[in-house]
This record gives sequence, structure tokens and C-alpha cells, in this order.
Amino acid sequence: MTTRLTESHRAAPAPGREIGSLISAGFGLTFVWINSGELPSTARIPLLVAAVAAAVAIVMLSLRDYRRRTLATTPPEAGAVFGWKYWAIVGVEVAALMAGSQILSRLGYPELGVAWVAFVVGTHFFPLGIIFRLRVFHLLGAVITGLGLAGFVVRMLGHVDPIAVVSGVLSGIALLGFGLCAFLSSSTEKE
Repeated sequence: MTTRLTESHRAAPAPGREIGSLISAGFGLTFVWINSGELPSTARIPLLVAAVAAAVAIVMLSLRDYRRRTLATTPPEAGAVFGWKYWAIVGVEVAALMAGSQILSRLGYPELGVAWVAFVVGTHFFPLGIIFRLRVFHLLGAVITGLGLAGFVVRMLGHVDPIAVVSGVLSGIALLGFGLCAFLSSSTEKE
């Protein structure tokens, strides 16, 4: 038996979606910007324009949903969305990013830094998916973790230049894509 949601329930998006999407937009755009530097300008400029457009769309959709939420209900407190478990995961992530990058550099593989970043960022979505009860984070985590591992494989095959695109640019596109997809359900609702 299906139950119909009332208008006020449909107007109020999922808590934390706006903040999560904004974080996704910021990091996605950063991944694309930093790691597309070696691409020819004929590829880089359209890529950057698309990434900026996606980030702007995410900002606008986030603002729209935030306004809807404040009209329908009281917005969640930041502590309700980002509690101690979130900050513990972020702390472990930052420590892993720093330690792993230093180890790779000392071993003579600084080019693998972006692959390591993608791997760590990807794996951090698995515990986030558990604490936020968002299964879609597991899919995002699998995609970005896979792109990070792909960078290591590219290096094992003797290539360096493609690592930035495989692990960096594609991770940025994935983050931007998931940030936009978070709003699909609300923008396609008819009633």
C-alpha cells in the first residue's frame, strides 16, 4: 500500500542534502581545476566551463532547497548533520591524506599523490554512508575509490601523465555528477 506525502513533506528536502552537495561541488570543481592543467586548452576550457556550470547549478539548487526547508520547517542544526562521528571520519581522512602523500613522495612516486587523494576521499564515503544512512554514498565511494586505484594501475603500466585525468579529473566529474543527482528527485516531482 502506498501512502501519499503531504505537500509540506514534499517541499522539504532531505536534511543535509544542500550542505553535502555544496561540499561535493567545491571538491569536484577543485579536482577538475587542479588536475586538468596538462590537458590541451581545447579540452580543458570546455571541461572547466562544464564543471563551473555544474557547481553553479548545485549552489542554486542548494539555495532553492534551503529556502524551501526554512519555509516548511526549521532547518537542522549543523550539529545534527555533522556530529562527532563525521569529524572523526574527516580527521582520519586528513591524517591518511597527509601521511600517504608524504610516504609516496619519499618513495619517489609523488605523481601518485592525486591517485592517493582519490582513493582516500573515495573510501571515506563508506563510513559516511553508514552514519548518514545514505546508500548512494557507497556507490560514490566505490566510483572514486576505483578511480584512485586506477591511477595506481596506470602508474604500474609505466604511465604518469594520465594519472591526473583518471584519478583527478574523473573523480571531480563524479563528485559534481553526484552533487547534481542529489536534486533529481525533487526537481522531477510533479505533485
